[in-house]
Amino acid sequence: MLDIKAIRENPKEYQRKLARKGVSAHAVAAVLELDEKYRSLLKKVEQAKSEQNKVSKEMPKLSGAEKEKVLANMKKLSEEKKEAEMEQEKVGEDLKHALEALPNPPEDSAPDGKSEEENQVLRKEGSPRKFDFTPLEHSELGEKLRILDLDRGAKVAGSRFFFLRNELAILQMALMNWAFLRIAELGFSPMIPPFVTRKEAIYGTGYLSKDENYVVNPGEDDLYLIATSEVPLTSFHADEILEEDMLPIKFAGYSPCFRREAGSYGKDMKGILRVHQFEKIEMVILCKPEDSAKMHELIREVEEALMKELKIPYQVVNICTGDLGNSAAKKYDLEAWLPGQNKYREVTSTSICTDFQSRRLNIRYRKKDGTTDYVHTLNGTAVSSRPLIAILENFQKKNGSVDIPECLWKFTGFKRIEPK
Repeated sequence: MLDIKAIRENPKEYQRKLARKGVSAHAVAAVLELDEKYRSLLKKVEQAKSEQNKVSKEMPKLSGAEKEKVLANMKKLSEEKKEAEMEQEKVGEDLKHALEALPNPPEDSAPDGKSEEENQVLRKEGSPRKFDFTPLEHSELGEKLRILDLDRGAKVAGSRFFFLRNELAILQMALMNWAFLRIAELGFSPMIPPFVTRKEAIYGTGYLSKDENYVVNPGEDDLYLIATSEVPLTSFHADEILEEDMLPIKFAGYSPCFRREAGSYGKDMKGILRVHQFEKIEMVILCKPEDSAKMHELIREVEEALMKELKIPYQVVNICTGDLGNSAAKKYDLEAWLPGQNKYREVTSTSICTDFQSRRLNIRYRKKDGTTDYVHTLNGTAVSSRPLIAILENFQKKNGSVDIPECLWKFTGFKRIEPK
């Protein structure tokens, strides 16, 4: 949700910024038109209330004939006030929906572009390994090693579901445990949140309109399976006023994630890159507005440190305006090199959401001078199931075995996955 007062005070700047996300100037003008109408009706209602109060105080002083005349006028004024209140309520709802339809304006440092093809590669880290054989994609390698079963996943639950088996199941748990502890060491509070939330949390974080959510018992419980623990973690302090010295608040949440992947039919059907269910360690930060840029770089640095410990080559990508999504004002992706696919693919990302989510969730903080303001929210993935793909493809050997990154050895109990 955007700040209508800020739009009102600087409409041209909002038109410029939102145009970079494909929003027309007409959409901003329509919001301002509704805002003007709402404030005009509000003024009319308040004037009517003031007149009613004034007359109520004067009534005892009036004669009988004067009272009859005044009461007739008051009846008409009351009807006009009621009509204005009803119209004000309707216009207020229209204004709310129009504001909700506007995405978070991008930061100027986000590059212009219409799709992911125009994302900006900032730098590459690590050298892709040179193979003396043709490396396999993770899906083929996983099935040969009998550690990944896509066919039976589809049989049991449908397409884009899978079974992790044997060493790969252990490796998945090792990856989660390792990252959870590493992030905790860096000052993030470990959390295991609810894996379902109410509608308000989905709405508050900007995911409700995406048509990506699974609903549990619709019409009865109306709970939503989370697509990311960003949703419950960001909502943890909803409708609260935090003290300034509490900030920044840093959470690290483990959860399974559930996504319908609506609109992605035919894309990345092989393997486990784009699936309906996976696990993730997510970082969420609530901070003062002036600290959000610094916190964004902090999350990126944490993500890069984990990739370096895993010894996976990657590139840092600044996401263009057309690929930013609804809530993000700026976003970095880390894309791992996948030799089986001979390309870089996204494995983690981190976004600044400014006060877009906190306004919806009503999360504020009290400054030292006693005034309040909305916090800024940020999120970023420490690890998900996707690094499994990078590990299998980057560390495979000619004989079909796969080496395990050293940082995970104490969590797996083995250093290599051997052919059966």
